[in-house]
Amino acid sequence: MRDDAVYAEVETLRERAKAPTLSPIALEIHVRAVDHTVHTTCPAFISDEALDAIAPARVTTMAALELCLAEVWHRAKDGYVIADFDLIDHMSESPTRRRLLAFCRRLWRELNSEKFIPL
Repeated sequence: MRDDAVYAEVETLRERAKAPTLSPIALEIHVRAVDHTVHTTCPAFISDEALDAIAPARVTTMAALELCLAEVWHRAKDGYVIADFDLIDHMSESPTRRRLLAFCRRLWRELNSEKFIPL
């Protein structure tokens, strides 16, 4: 997944009303882990080995700990169960649709910012 797509998803997660407060690195690891798992047979589980392939082990361990404390992930044997089913469903959509929706969200935010005066 491209970095700009990851950061767009992180920004979307930050703007959720019921979202727990997480560090930017934990959100990035979360998005990258979900992006990895949606292409597997079990999209709600990420193994320890797959998680370590995303980033260095010390980074993923701290992010996983933070995500578990926020109850976004749950520890399981040899990995983690991801409890963010909304993000899993969203990331399971086609990449073209995701890009289009991300563009629409950015456009909506820009048009609703204080830069434009309604006519």
